[in-house]
Amino acid sequence: MAKSPDGPRGESPLSPEQRDEYSNLILLCPTDHALIDKAPEDFSVSFLLEMKAQHETWVKSTLGAASDSTDVKWAALVDKLTVRLSLDTWHKDLSALLSGGEASMAVATEQRLRTCLHWIATRPWPEGHNDLQKVIRTIGHFINELLSTFSQHSEEDGGGGRLRFEAFYKIRVWNEELYNSLLTEYKECRKYLADIVLEMTRYVNLFSDLVRAEIDPDFRDEEGYATLIIEGDILRFDTHVPRFTQEEISEINNSVHPFQDFAEQRTTRTPRFSW
Repeated sequence: MAKSPDGPRGESPLSPEQRDEYSNLILLCPTDHALIDKAPEDFSVSFLLEMKAQHETWVKSTLGAASDSTDVKWAALVDKLTVRLSLDTWHKDLSALLSGGEASMAVATEQRLRTCLHWIATRPWPEGHNDLQKVIRTIGHFINELLSTFSQHSEEDGGGGRLRFEAFYKIRVWNEELYNSLLTEYKECRKYLADIVLEMTRYVNLFSDLVRAEIDPDFRDEEGYATLIIEGDILRFDTHVPRFTQEEISEINNSVHPFQDFAEQRTTRTPRFSW
């Protein structure tokens, strides 16, 4: 069934929570997603459920009986997390936190990330794939830090569709010392938000690499890595693919708590990020 009642194949007795459960989810590339939604009469609910069942059967037979239990669980977990992170819209959802102008986030994105954070925090992890599990947990830490930092100074706009990061240094009664103090704090908050988004995107792309290496060699081959659109020169916006170097990946593998390492190292990095 559709995620919302007004979507294709939206008529259903399922509750909003049931619509978001794994049994009602199917992961598609953007091209197939658009094709299927444009022709609900050709792609009925029963047809899509059968297609999903056939794919799950193929996964089980391909992975083999010996590894059936844990590997199938991991494959399902990866599919669910990919949907919750919404990797296909990653650059649209988060790039507005990086620009030199007003920082903002869609209310729907904020709600989805909160749901994703809760989902990661409550996972009963299958056995194996310890490095992948560490990366997913670290993504959860970054989501939590992003939402906590952003919510301290955000408010809904007039239309209620977006949350905007308040320019809290703008005071009503002039006080130069207070203004300069708040402006410094504001700039540091904006820099910190950008650092969180950039680093989280690198972990998301490391997640994709690990899935390709350990679970599914074809994972997101068509869609590619998560990207960010960053403001460059005047009237120019560049697309970047934030990724770790091999040396940095080795450090992550040896780290007990990668998020704490980020918090300790971010102010001493020169440059703060490499692409």
